[in-house]
Amino acid sequence: MVKATDIRCENRLCSAINVKHLFGSCHFLHGAEVPVAQPENICNVSNGQQAKFRSSYFKRTEMRLLNLKSGFLRRRMSDSPLSVRPQPEEAKKWSESFTVLMASKYGSSLYRAFLLREFSNENLEFWLAVEEYRNSKPQKMAAKAQQIYNDFVAVQATKEINVDAETRLVTLNNVQSNQPDQHAFDRAQKRIQHMMERDSYPRFLQSKLFLELAHPERYSESIGDVTEKSLPA
Repeated sequence: MVKATDIRCENRLCSAINVKHLFGSCHFLHGAEVPVAQPENICNVSNGQQAKFRSSYFKRTEMRLLNLKSGFLRRRMSDSPLSVRPQPEEAKKWSESFTVLMASKYGSSLYRAFLLREFSNENLEFWLAVEEYRNSKPQKMAAKAQQIYNDFVAVQATKEINVDAETRLVTLNNVQSNQPDQHAFDRAQKRIQHMMERDSYPRFLQSKLFLELAHPERYSESIGDVTEKSLPA
C-alpha cells in the first residue's frame, strides 16, 4: 500500500491521472491509502491475463476511491452551517437591505447560489474577499491586497469586475502603497455593491429560492434542504 500523495509513477496501475480523473484533483485523497499493483505480479503472464488483471484491478480501485469521495462529500455536507433552514421571519428580513442579507450566513450563501446559476458571481466574490481582507492581520494585508487586485480588479483578471478606469487606478495606487490599509478597496467595493443592489439583489428577492423561504404558504411544494440542491459544498 502507498499513500495517494506518493502516486507519481505513470507505470503504476493506480496513477495520479486515474485519481485526478475521479476527483478533478487528488487533494481530497491526501493521506488515503491506495493499493499499487506490483510489476512482478504480472511480468510472467500472457497479455490477455495482464489485461484481465488490470480490468479487475481498476474496478476494485475505482470503487474504493469513489467510496472515499462519497464519504468526504457527506462529511462536507453535514458540516455545512446551512443545514438548518431559516424561519420565514428571518428570511423576510433579507429584503430590508443588501447589508442585512449579507449579515446572514444562510442568506449570503443562498444569494451566491443564485448568482452561480447565472454565472455572474464575480461581483459577490470580490465583495466577500474585501470583507475578509479588512479583518486580516496588518502584516498580511499587502499580500492579500495584491492577490485581490490580481484576481478581480486588474484588466483581464480571471474574475474581472466591471469598474471604471479611475476606480481601477485608485485601487491600484492603494494596493501598491507601502502599507495598504483596510480602506484600499473601499471605492471599488462601494461601486460593486451599488451595482448588485440595483441589479442582482432585487432579482434574487423575486427568485423562487428566496420566495419559497420567505413565503412558504404560497407554494404547495417545499424546496427541502436547499444546501443539497442549490448551494456549493
